[in-house]
Amino acid sequence: MENENKKTSSPQAAEPEVEFADLPDYDDGSGGSHALTIVMVIIAVLLIIAYSIGAYYYNSHFLHNTVVNNTRLGEMTVEEAEREFTQDFSSHKIAVTEKERTEIIDPKSVNAVIDVGTQIQDLKDSQNPWLWFIRLFGENRQTIHLNVTYDEAALQKTVAAMECFKEENVQAPVDAYIKVGDSAFEIVPEVMGNTVKKEELIKRIGDAFATCVTKIDLETEDLYVLPQVYSRDKPINKALNKANSITHGSITYDFSYKQEVLDYNTTRDWVIITKDFKLGLDKDKMRKYVTGLCNTYNTMGSSRDFTTADGRQIHVYDGDYGWKIDAEKELKQLIKDIKTGTDINREPIYEYRAMCRNSERDDVGDSYVEVSLARQEVWLYIDGENILETSCVTGKPKEGRRTYPGIYSITYKQRDTKLVGEDYSSPVKYWMPFDGNRGLHDASWRHEFGGNIYKSNGSHGCVNLPEDAAATIFKYVDTGFPVVIYED
Repeated sequence: MENENKKTSSPQAAEPEVEFADLPDYDDGSGGSHALTIVMVIIAVLLIIAYSIGAYYYNSHFLHNTVVNNTRLGEMTVEEAEREFTQDFSSHKIAVTEKERTEIIDPKSVNAVIDVGTQIQDLKDSQNPWLWFIRLFGENRQTIHLNVTYDEAALQKTVAAMECFKEENVQAPVDAYIKVGDSAFEIVPEVMGNTVKKEELIKRIGDAFATCVTKIDLETEDLYVLPQVYSRDKPINKALNKANSITHGSITYDFSYKQEVLDYNTTRDWVIITKDFKLGLDKDKMRKYVTGLCNTYNTMGSSRDFTTADGRQIHVYDGDYGWKIDAEKELKQLIKDIKTGTDINREPIYEYRAMCRNSERDDVGDSYVEVSLARQEVWLYIDGENILETSCVTGKPKEGRRTYPGIYSITYKQRDTKLVGEDYSSPVKYWMPFDGNRGLHDASWRHEFGGNIYKSNGSHGCVNLPEDAAATIFKYVDTGFPVVIYED
């Protein structure tokens, strides 16, 4: 049993032998980094060398891409740059480009001489050679005025002889302006012309010598005299619109038997446009127009055709009856109306009005009082019907008392008043004045009317009537009613 409980021990197994192959040594990377460092140091050294060489080189040369007066001076020495400006200066011609031609200014013709002095040296000294690499890209353009002398009198003469200054070749500029068109105001465009600013051109040529410019374009360099007003300018267009606005409307005057139209054909001549394009109206011309209306359509005091009660055709002159335009008020209203620019239909503004306007010579119509001085008779017509016929007594035919022929308006009418003069004071029931202090009225102090009474016992200018006749007339007449008085 003891033996059974004992484990049998076996011999310990032998460990296998391991063979190692030959392996390369381990690289920790320090060798590659060292090489990169060396390369970078070499590049830096080369850059420093190149930078130093460049600085040294540009210490005596102009920096790369240096352009002076349109001449490339990069990599040139001062001596080389000076020769660049001076050796061929005598052939430094300037082309003056005009609208129609190109003319050449030769420096020889004006004895031009250049002396660069220290200017090129100073310009080179002003550059920083240590910043030479900055100029490798992009131009550094500069303009300097070289010392150039020339015969100013010769240049004046040369310029004056140019084709662009000959009278036959010169067209002066013309400003745009507003003109009166057939149906509306219009803008006439500006004319550019080709007048050259002589003194400025002479100065510009002198500058061109000093700055080596070989071309002067008169147009692009603003050496032409230009118009002051262009058709596109706001002030001239604003004035145009305003002028057309106020003349666009019309005014139609209504004179009953005819109309008078005032439109653009007349008002266009009244518009005033100032040099700075302010608008106004010519009041003198407008007043003349209104005066023309008055002369044509005023009837007060003018001759009229008149048919008497017995059928005779006569002409009646003078008197205060008729149409009379108030010239000043009409002028003011006309100005207002025109400024509206609208169509207006109206009567003129009257100072005095008649009862009708049937024609140029008929404004009495069919209702009137008719007085014959020779017959001492009075008639009252209403709408063509003879309402009344009566005898009367008119003024004594002597200075200060006569009744004057003419056509008059009843000023007003009044009941129960007293007429007072130097040698009389007469109460009347019906007072109808016309022609100042003369009038139609009843005369209770008279027992007879008509005949030749007026010659010896006439009134002080009034038309004396029987009371019933005066009452009838008083009933029908009113302010403005016409009274027609004639001799026979």
